[in-house]
Amino acid sequence: MGCYGVECHEPFCAYGCFREHAAMVRHLVYHITRDPNDVEDLTQEIMLKAYRSLDGYRGGSFRAWLARIARNHCYDVLRRRQTDDLPLADEVLATVEPGPEDVVVWREAVWEVAQAINRLPPVDREILLLRHVHQFSYDEIAAAVNMRPGAVRTRVVRARRKLADLVDGREIRETPELG
Repeated sequence: MGCYGVECHEPFCAYGCFREHAAMVRHLVYHITRDPNDVEDLTQEIMLKAYRSLDGYRGGSFRAWLARIARNHCYDVLRRRQTDDLPLADEVLATVEPGPEDVVVWREAVWEVAQAINRLPPVDREILLLRHVHQFSYDEIAAAVNMRPGAVRTRVVRARRKLADLVDGREIRETPELG
């Protein structure tokens, strides 16, 4: 069922079905810009830009196309602000109902992982975010970040390894840029 109770299978329509993608865009905007004050404004700009660019959508994964627009728009905004630092969020999403000791241990672990993620190179952070938070396929990630799917697979494996190294207290291993 589409927006307003109307059946719709289009990514964008007169009924506003693009709202199902707004959360992904909002999350991506926050993780790229790390400016909670701008998330809603940038999300609206991106959605409007995507709506106006619908004639440029050539099929394939719609959310990868939308993620690419969001990513490019965020980097354009950051370049305009002359910002080189593109950190990932320090917070992790859901909480559970464990005991007090579990809560402390869990929060410390989340904090350690978030700090490690923040130390990853920007492309590695984005790829891990798209793969593990938004459940993008390798092909969708490749379309979003303008890489070959094989390069994305390699990058995901290496980014996971770097993240494990950082969590374990080791310095990350440098890897060549892939395109």
